[in-house]
Amino acid sequence: MKEIRIHGRGGQGAVTAAQLLAISAFYDGKQSQAFPKFGVERRGAPVEAYCRIDEKPINVRQQLYEPDMLIVLDSSLFEAVDITKGLEEGGLIIANTNKDPEKLGIKSKFKVKTVDATMVALKIIGADIVNTSMLGAFAAATGLVNLKSINKAIEEKFAGRKKIIEQNKEAVKNVYDRVKDGKKEA
Repeated sequence: MKEIRIHGRGGQGAVTAAQLLAISAFYDGKQSQAFPKFGVERRGAPVEAYCRIDEKPINVRQQLYEPDMLIVLDSSLFEAVDITKGLEEGGLIIANTNKDPEKLGIKSKFKVKTVDATMVALKIIGADIVNTSMLGAFAAATGLVNLKSINKAIEEKFAGRKKIIEQNKEAVKNVYDRVKDGKKEA
């Protein structure tokens, strides 16, 4: 089983990202679950959401304490909370930032991939909405879900909003390609 913790700030769509990731895994024929961590629920406050993906049924129904991977929607969180808490040595961190991985102050015992999803989102979506884009980075870095399933999940989640669907699919593909091509990654 792979356990993924998503870090963001209130209003950035961390919970939506976890849901879309779980739906994508389901479309890939896997078992999945997504859920948020409830706490201070205000715009801008640090938030967490979780996703589990497995080939077998998932019977665990508790918060995720030792994730295999992290998705970080806002790099300012590295200074605000202990992002790497519980992450095993060799664990993967995928961060939205224009900084090189070594400039994030993360211990070298983790694998770190960075991509400037904010720049992509501003260019394509016209807003600093990176939750879907970062799923492209996740797919490229891990291979746990594919682009086709992410696109299908986006179509389901945003049904009836054609422009939003197309913009998000384009942003996902752009970030996916950036990570695959080695642009802004460790």
